[in-house]
Amino acid sequence: MERFFRQFDEVSFCEWQDAKCLRGVLIQKTTTAYLAFDIAGEIVGAVLGGMLGSRGTINHLAVSPRYRSQGVGQRLVEAASSDMKRVGVLRMFLFVDDANLAGKRFWTAQGFCEPHGERTFERDL
Repeated sequence: MERFFRQFDEVSFCEWQDAKCLRGVLIQKTTTAYLAFDIAGEIVGAVLGGMLGSRGTINHLAVSPRYRSQGVGQRLVEAASSDMKRVGVLRMFLFVDDANLAGKRFWTAQGFCEPHGERTFERDL
């Protein structure tokens, strides 16, 4: 999954997010993750998210260029959303790079909207 996500410039995968880190994330009860495969068994899409109380996040979503605009991303988001809804998540959020116009269009089509008046603050630990 890590190698798949790293193929895409649009996916913000930090240098410290290696296979060991990803394995630790995947074993958490609060993680939701799905893969999409082609008929040859190659990964063509992946989603990774997490849940905390009534909020959920999509941390990463990627679909191979050949499989875009075929509903793969939408089905991955629906699967992660269903997991979150089942455990009581009421709102999902995610981050999209300002320059990622295709990503902004995709997420808007999935029903997400850009909040106004909010800023995200973060800190590495």
